[in-house]
Amino acid sequence: MFLYFSYSSSDGYVQRQHLPSEELEIHLDTLNCFVAFGYVLKSAYLVDEQGGRSDLPVEAFDGWPIAYHLLNLQKEYQIALISG
Repeated sequence: MFLYFSYSSSDGYVQRQHLPSEELEIHLDTLNCFVAFGYVLKSAYLVDEQGGRSDLPVEAFDGWPIAYHLLNLQKEYQIALISG
């Protein structure tokens, strides 16, 4: 899957980037890293292997890593499935 995104740099220019990765967490953490370094996300979307596009809400990225939170949520979900 590919992540495509654009951001404003400190000089005001809009830059565009893309990143291949099979891991969603890597894509989400990449966007959070850009925000943490002071860049302003303008747009972001994922394109899967079949060519399907999923737009991402740029306002959801606050600069904090998401992988830790997703792993905790996954663990809680697994515990709920086992005990329920």
